[in-house]
Amino acid sequence: MNEPKKPFPYLVVGISLLLGCLFLGLFFLAVTNEPEYMPSHQKKLAEAAKVQAQ
Repeated sequence: MNEPKKPFPYLVVGISLLLGCLFLGLFFLAVTNEPEYMPSHQKKLAEAAKVQAQ
């Protein structure tokens, strides 16, 4: 009649939260770091080279 409660739902919720936080952390790092091949980064490098050349 009374079945013992299984930890399965809690395990699924815990794994889902862990994977979600990991994904969001990696996504945040990917968004905040601007790659070198982006045009805006190349402009910054060109401006820095001009300043150093002067």
